[in-house]
Amino acid sequence: MIYLITSICGFFAGTLSGFFGIGGGVVFVPTLLFILRANGYAIGPAMLIATGTSLGAIVLSTSSAAYRHKIMGNIRTETVIPIIIGVVLTSAVGVIITNKIGGAPLRYLLAAFNIWAAYRMFKQSIFHSKKVDNSTNFLYNSLDKMPFKIKIFLFSLGMLVGVKSSMLGIGGGVFVVAALVIILHYPSKNAAGTSALVAFTAALIGVFFRGLLGTPPANVPSGTIGTINIPLALTLGLPAMLGAQLGAGIHKKLKENKWFYIAFGILLVAVTVKMFW
Repeated sequence: MIYLITSICGFFAGTLSGFFGIGGGVVFVPTLLFILRANGYAIGPAMLIATGTSLGAIVLSTSSAAYRHKIMGNIRTETVIPIIIGVVLTSAVGVIITNKIGGAPLRYLLAAFNIWAAYRMFKQSIFHSKKVDNSTNFLYNSLDKMPFKIKIFLFSLGMLVGVKSSMLGIGGGVFVVAALVIILHYPSKNAAGTSALVAFTAALIGVFFRGLLGTPPANVPSGTIGTINIPLALTLGLPAMLGAQLGAGIHKKLKENKWFYIAFGILLVAVTVKMFW
């Protein structure tokens, strides 16, 4: 039964990944934390394994989402490049910080991230209820045509995503979507598609470093490499790949329906409450 519930959660997170362009870590991490705690692991070790394993599941979900968005022409390559450079340069830093502070504090960092993301989603729903005439002001045909200050902004965003992704087991998609939609006024389809590719890259790099540099707790579930449990990552990630296709398809049909952003904000709050209850 626990594997069925895990698979359902994976499919649901994958649907969110495809629709919003996020990794799904906000669902993966609490789900994994619940499973590990139910099997007798202390909060610190459980959080380390949950955040590491989440990155493995995100690689699968976002690969599917990014592929679908690429087919639909939603990914902005000139936007992805400076963000990914920032991600690559800072992902290892997040793992080193995680090794230093242990697992328990990560729960509080993730809770703070969820509340911030919920606020952004509620604000985003209000933003999209208005007509925006300059929604393509920051879309450029090539990186060469992009102003230097925009490149620096995107690079800085990538640095933030790299650290947060490897620390918290998230793809960083909410940061990217919020920045592209709220600050740069990207259309939601381009924000979601671009974010999906960034989240995939961040998770893939995070998996490498968490597997290579991650310090595992004394007791870990079988099939764990570093702080990544392979069986759990597959149990969540494979159904998420199917959900991502569905989510991207829904986005194509419904586009910027504000009620989906409101519902996601409510979900983030509920997940945060569950982590401490």
